[in-house]
Amino acid sequence: MSNVYKIRSAAIILISAGYGWAGGHYIPVNSSILEYLFQFIIISILMVLGIRFFSLPENERNNNNRTIKGLSIFSVLSFVINILNIIHGFINPATNSFGSHNSFADLVPISIIIAGTGLWLLTLIKNEKTT
Repeated sequence: MSNVYKIRSAAIILISAGYGWAGGHYIPVNSSILEYLFQFIIISILMVLGIRFFSLPENERNNNNRTIKGLSIFSVLSFVINILNIIHGFINPATNSFGSHNSFADLVPISIIIAGTGLWLLTLIKNEKTT
């Protein structure tokens, strides 16, 4: 088992944990069905791509296939969205507003997601240098 595969596996687990935590933390009880649906779609995309990644044969794990591309796009978007979420918390500190308020409780799941997406993106840079 390669180190890249281990790092990517850890990245998927971190991203999943972060989005699960964020879903439980950010979606209040009185939210609309659309907010729940959005979180369900994010977790479903990650679950489908993650299962496909974990099911790849060993000789395909480092290749540039659709699963790797999908998880890479997902990681870039998640990384950017969560950085913007932190910036939004600085700009709009109102406690009843949408998104992060940069409290410790808000920053923990965001940090977990950023750590996971950052790990995934680092494997892409390393793979580019080795090919």
